[in-house]
Amino acid sequence: MPAATTSPAASVDDVSRERDGDPSGEERAIDDVQSGEADEAHGTAADVEESEAFPQVTFPEATVRDPEAEAADRQRRQSVIGLFERLRVETEHRTGYDREAVFDGWLYSGGQSTRDRVLAAERLPDGTWFSAYDSVVVLTASDLDIDHVVPLAEAWESGGYAWSAGTWTRFGNDLEDPRLLIAVSASTNRSKGAKDPQDWWPPHAGYRCQYAADWVAIKARWNLAMDAAEQRSLDAQLESCSGAEFVFNAPSSATVTLAETSTEPQNESTAAPEPDSAQEAPDEPADDCHPAYEPCLPNLPGDALNCGDLTREQKPVRVKEIGVDPYRLDRDRNDLGCTS
Repeated sequence: MPAATTSPAASVDDVSRERDGDPSGEERAIDDVQSGEADEAHGTAADVEESEAFPQVTFPEATVRDPEAEAADRQRRQSVIGLFERLRVETEHRTGYDREAVFDGWLYSGGQSTRDRVLAAERLPDGTWFSAYDSVVVLTASDLDIDHVVPLAEAWESGGYAWSAGTWTRFGNDLEDPRLLIAVSASTNRSKGAKDPQDWWPPHAGYRCQYAADWVAIKARWNLAMDAAEQRSLDAQLESCSGAEFVFNAPSSATVTLAETSTEPQNESTAAPEPDSAQEAPDEPADDCHPAYEPCLPNLPGDALNCGDLTREQKPVRVKEIGVDPYRLDRDRNDLGCTS
């Protein structure tokens, strides 16, 4: 019977490993699998730890504007620019301006002045006002000025020097187009003064496109020119207004008559002509005078009247009893108000 043979490769080494406790090949394979699973688990835990230490950032998707909104924006901006490009460019007429001569105060109608009507139109439901120039809420009417967006002096220099008195009355009290007169904080209005866009823009940058559009509309409505520096400043602002939120409607033409040819309208308008003098318009009853003042001032509630509302004939105002000054006209309490 032939003798059994032993494989040389399995003899000494296998016996030695088994004797020394070294696992067999099958056992090593099992160990390798277990070791791999342990490494994988360790790696997963490390990934979680790293993810918590460095969280992933999710970037928002780009906002896509409504094509109709973009088209409306382009149309609105093009309308303003088209009107702007049709304005005359002329050197300003810087002599002869006298504020009291061209603007004799607010008109009164139905017991309300132009100032009263602007305040009523712009008053918010909670009884306050929003001053768009500086983006602040104003609580009391006495802290507001009614600003001529295109100042009276600017209108004079841009062509108004040739206007008749009646045209100046209509311009100074223009309520047909609500862009000319706006209620703003007194401090901001006085910082503006008679400056044009070459020298002044509203401090609230978000309102500047609206201001530029309103300025262009007013100048077009009243057939006023602009000088070269004003043109450059407006052009730069309008170029930056792509996508900006503002309102614009094409203005109607106001009736403009010249001082020497007052019967010949310079522009046609559907607006009814106003009286040639602010003194012809008031319909306040003669006996409806405030008892605290001389000469006669309209008897209005609260502090609804200020010095800017008065005509030259009403200034200075005598306060009959020092301390009894509902309109707060006598700031230095010397019984005379509106002396300047």
